[in-house]
Amino acid sequence: MRRFSTMLAVSLIVALVSGMSFGTTYYVSTTGLDTNPGTQSQPWATLQKAADTMVAGDTTLVAAGTYVGVRVENMLGTSGAPITLMAQTPGTVTVQGVTARIKHNRTFEIENYNGAINYVVVDGFVVDGNNTAGGIDMRSVSTAMNSHITVQNCTVLNAKNGTSVSTGIFSAFTNYTLVQNCTSHNNTEHGCYTNNSADNGTVRCNLWYSNASCGHHMNGDKSMGGDGQMTGWLIERNTSYSNTNGYDGDGVSSSTWKNNLAYLNSSKGIQETQVDGTSNPADDRWVNNTLVEGVGGFYPLNFAKGRSKVGGTNNVIENNILFHADIANTMRGGLDYVSGWMSTLTSDYNVINRFALDDVKTKYTLAQWQTTFGKDLHSVPCTDPNVLFNNYAGNDFHLKAGSPAVDAGTTLADVTEDHDGAARTAPYDIGCYKY
Repeated sequence: MRRFSTMLAVSLIVALVSGMSFGTTYYVSTTGLDTNPGTQSQPWATLQKAADTMVAGDTTLVAAGTYVGVRVENMLGTSGAPITLMAQTPGTVTVQGVTARIKHNRTFEIENYNGAINYVVVDGFVVDGNNTAGGIDMRSVSTAMNSHITVQNCTVLNAKNGTSVSTGIFSAFTNYTLVQNCTSHNNTEHGCYTNNSADNGTVRCNLWYSNASCGHHMNGDKSMGGDGQMTGWLIERNTSYSNTNGYDGDGVSSSTWKNNLAYLNSSKGIQETQVDGTSNPADDRWVNNTLVEGVGGFYPLNFAKGRSKVGGTNNVIENNILFHADIANTMRGGLDYVSGWMSTLTSDYNVINRFALDDVKTKYTLAQWQTTFGKDLHSVPCTDPNVLFNNYAGNDFHLKAGSPAVDAGTTLADVTEDHDGAARTAPYDIGCYKY
C-alpha cells in the first residue's frame, strides 16, 4: 500500500511556507537514558519520558529497537502544532509489554478521563501485544471528547487484554480520528474499533486481516454515554479479509464507505444495523466497493433492522460489486436489505445476482428486483468470477478485460480515485478498482 508522508515532513513544509514556529525535536534510543536531555547525541531511553515531556509542536523520533509500552495522558497539541511520536524508520520500532501506569492492559494508551487529548500523531510503530496485552488505545469520556488523534503507518498484532479479548486499534469518544495506512491482524477482537458517539473520523488505506471478529467495527454505543450516534465518517480504500465481518456499523449515519475491498470473511463483507447505537443506518453511502463472500458466508452487504424505529432512510448503494460465490444456493445473495426502508433506498449500477429482504427465504433475482421495486435498473448480473475478476482464485479482484463491471458504473463526484489511488475517469467502472 502507498505510504503517506510523515507528519514531520508535513510540519517542516508548513513551517517553511508560513514561517510558523514549531517546537523541539527529541530523540529516544535503546542506548539512551531518561536523565539525558533527549537530544540526538544524548537521547532518552523510554517512550514514557517523551510522552511526559512534549508540548504543542514537539516531535520525538524513536530509533530502531524494542521498547516497553507508554501511556499518554496530557498532550494538548494544536492544529498548527501537533505533538508527534514517531519511529525514525517506520516498521523498525517495536512496542511490547506495558508501562506501570497502564489503566487496562493496553500497550499504547492515549487516554485522559479528566480532559481531552488533542492533535496527537502516532506514526510508524509495530505494536505487538504478544497475546498478553492490548494494542493502541485512544480513549476519553463523553463530557471531554478527544479530538484529532492520528495513528498512521503502524502495524498492530496479537492484542489480548489479559484473559479477555482485545482490539488492535481502538478509539472511544474521540472526534476527528484519523487511522491511515495501518495493518492490524491476529487480534482477539477487531482489527480496528471506532466507537462511542465519535464523529467525523477517517479510516483510510488500512489492511485488516485474521482478526477474531470484525476487520473494522463502528459502534455508537449509547450505554457508554453521549448521543449513541456516529456521524460524518469516511471509510475508504481499506482491505479486510479473513475476519468474521469485513466491516460493521452500529448506529452510524451520514457516512460513506467507498473503494473498500472485503473477501474471505466468514460471515459478511459489510454489515449495517442498530444494536448499541441509537438509530439504524441513515443517509449513508456505499459506493465503488468490491465485496466478495465465499461459500458458507452470508451476504456481501447486509442490513438488519435494529430495535429503534429511527433511521433506515435515504441510503445509497451504487457502483458496488456484491458477489457471492455460492451461486447455486438460493438462500444466499449479494444484498440483504430491510423491507420497511425500501421507499427511500437508492440502489443502482451494481454487479449483483440475487437480493433478499429481512433475511427471509424468498430471494429475488435481479430481474425480479427490478420489476418488483424499480431498483437497480442499470445493475448487471455476473455468475462467473473468472469473467469478472483478474484472478479470482488468487484473490486478485482487479477487473479483467471484458469484465461486465468495466464502464458500467455511474460517475460519482466524490469518487475521484480507486482503491490503488489511480484517478477515475468517465465512464466509471463498478467496484473498488479502475480497469
